[in-house]
Amino acid sequence: MSPLQLVWFKRDLRAVDHRPLLEASVRGAVLPLYVVEPELWQQPDASERQWLFCRESLLELRQALADRGQPLVVRSGDVVQVLERARRQFGIAGLWSHEETGNGWTYQRDKRVGAWAREHGIVWTEIPQFGVTRRMRSRNGWAKRWEAQMAEPITPVPAALPPLEGIDPGVIPERPCSDLPLDACPQRQMGGRSIGLKELNDFLQHRAPRYQRAMSSPNTAFSGCSRLSAYLTWGCLSMREVLQTSRTYSSRGVSSFESRLHWHCHFIQKLEDQPAIEFSDFHPFMRGIREANAERLTAWCDGRTGVPFVDACMRALRAHGWITFRMRAMLMSFASYNL
Repeated sequence: MSPLQLVWFKRDLRAVDHRPLLEASVRGAVLPLYVVEPELWQQPDASERQWLFCRESLLELRQALADRGQPLVVRSGDVVQVLERARRQFGIAGLWSHEETGNGWTYQRDKRVGAWAREHGIVWTEIPQFGVTRRMRSRNGWAKRWEAQMAEPITPVPAALPPLEGIDPGVIPERPCSDLPLDACPQRQMGGRSIGLKELNDFLQHRAPRYQRAMSSPNTAFSGCSRLSAYLTWGCLSMREVLQTSRTYSSRGVSSFESRLHWHCHFIQKLEDQPAIEFSDFHPFMRGIREANAERLTAWCDGRTGVPFVDACMRALRAHGWITFRMRAMLMSFASYNL
């Protein structure tokens, strides 16, 4: 078997508008790989509800790739160790992925992958999937670059992916690690590209005209907002295809929605530029302004602060796994200023 082009799926669980997949496919046989990383799912910002969404998306992606000839290969463990085993068993001619702006853990993990690739002379090609620019020295021209990237043609799915003989696709596990806490979220959204497309089309065709009014109230936002954030986060839909599809419709609500897509990348750009804000105050002079209070924080997390509006929003968030942007901002403002 000739060395393979390895496509590492992370938070880009789709075949449509997946440029690393297409670029790899024109250069040779493709090994499409997702690594279930137990340590990732042990991080404090990971949850069972997220894993269930991810797993449902992986199942659909596996079928979509199988329809082209080669199903998604899934392995569990440390990603560098998984990649090294693949290198020794099959040979890796190139490593492909989308850029990811994640948390501190994923940043350090990507640095280890980069070091491994350099050690073995493997070119790792990372391609942007959002309008986020790495190593940006100035914000000047950021909006124009964002528009240019969003205007690029949608990348087609490869016509065929030659099947790889002798490679077991592996099992998509029920749980990513044994100690992931159970996380009841009875009204969470289901994962997968097909459901994401239904949400997108339903929003644009039926809900968008009232979006401006509906998004302000937690009572109307659940049925009035796009509900696409999880599908964008996990890459079931690409930002480019969502924006381009929305621009085939015309209403004030769609215009407001498009501005929120712009905000999405704007805020991720802040984290890309200043990754330390995950761990420290955005404004240094706020450090140590008050003491930590675990009891109050727990009450806030559980929706038991005694402030009815705050508690109602938090309980809705816990039940649905989602709440409108303005209510998320309110909850964080309460935690920052009042708690």
